[in-house]
Amino acid sequence: MAFRAKAKWAGDFRFDAWDGDGRHMKMDASKEGGGDGDGFRPAELPLIGLLGCTGIDTIEILQKMRQPVEGLELSVESKRAEGSVTTGYDGIHVSYSFTGEGLDRKKVEQAVRLSEEKYCTVGRALSACTMITHTITINGE
Repeated sequence: MAFRAKAKWAGDFRFDAWDGDGRHMKMDASKEGGGDGDGFRPAELPLIGLLGCTGIDTIEILQKMRQPVEGLELSVESKRAEGSVTTGYDGIHVSYSFTGEGLDRKKVEQAVRLSEEKYCTVGRALSACTMITHTITINGE
């Protein structure tokens, strides 16, 4: 499968971008970085991609395990590594919050581990340059 995207400069620090199917999004530097803050920050996009990638994998794996998953919310935290603005991420932490009566914690943990170690392309790419950690909450516990 080939992935395609394109971007076009829209003035100042803004860019318009399109995926291979023509869906549009705006990117911009933060106000602190000299932009208008009128779009996604490029450094946030891999983190957002990580959430989507691991979320899709985890739900699919849990469904195949016949687990009664009813909901999944994910969040990610990271910061730039100390030094220049081009040094990358200083660790990434993903929080998984599952809901569903009767979810088996061991199977949920296995699904997250399989996503992280085997299936999530974005996570594997990011883990080559920084450590990714996670926490799992099930039904608020």
